[in-house]
Amino acid sequence: MELEVKDMTCGHCASVVTKAVKDVDAQAKVEIDITARTVRIESACEASEFISAIRIEGYSPSVRA
Repeated sequence: MELEVKDMTCGHCASVVTKAVKDVDAQAKVEIDITARTVRIESACEASEFISAIRIEGYSPSVRA
């Protein structure tokens, strides 16, 4: 799945988002593209679980169409 996180703008943001994803699924494969402001996640968990976890950290993720 790919999420867009428009307010992820720096390395610190990327590490916070990565940690939020790993808190949901420690085995998830996470790829961050700060320039495109996207997070690609390979996991069996639902996108909604990751969206909730990232929102708790103060970001505004959405499923990328």
